[in-house]
Formats: sequence, structure tokens, C-alpha cells
Amino acid sequence: MSRVELLTVEDCFLIEGRGLVVIPDFSVPDGWKNRTESVTVVRPDGQQCQGEAQFSMSHFRLLDPNALIDKRWRITVLLQNWKKEELPVGSKIFVSQQAKDAIVIT
Repeated sequence: MSRVELLTVEDCFLIEGRGLVVIPDFSVPDGWKNRTESVTVVRPDGQQCQGEAQFSMSHFRLLDPNALIDKRWRITVLLQNWKKEELPVGSKIFVSQQAKDAIVIT
């Protein structure tokens, strides 16, 4: 299956019992439904690995009362069973074209 680049990892953080949340996140497309997708991760050193990622709508509790709804509700990427040190900044995450079309608003 052909893969296309979805994102370059800017940061990530571990939620114990859930997995590794990847930054950046995405705006919520119309008609969004949470999904799990197969991903390929290419680390800055060129090493590749496969995994499953959950793409879920998440609410961010922002202190700014004027924050736009697009900043309060986002699509987050979660890699289960990964450790923070396994996903260095600069890693690229690749998905199918169909998955990218569903996630990224153009």
C-alpha cells in the first residue's frame, strides 16, 4: 500500500495507560468519526517502524474564554504501546492517502 506523509512530529507526551500523544494535532473535519489507522513512522535517523494510531476528537480545556472552537476541539494522534524515546522530534508519520484525505482539511 502506498503511503503519504501526514505530519512531522513536533513533540509528544505520554498518557499512562493510553499511549503517546503526537503533536501537531488537526482541525476537526465535517462528519468526523474516530478511527484507527496503520501508520509508518520514519525517524530522523532513517529507521522505520509500523504501528497503529488512533485518530480521535479531543477537547482541550483552554483558559482563554475567547479561544475559537477549532482550538478547543481537535483531532489528536495517539500511538498505543509506544514510549516517548521511541518517537523523536522530527520523525515523520505516513498513512494511506485515504486516511490523510479524511483527517486533513484542505
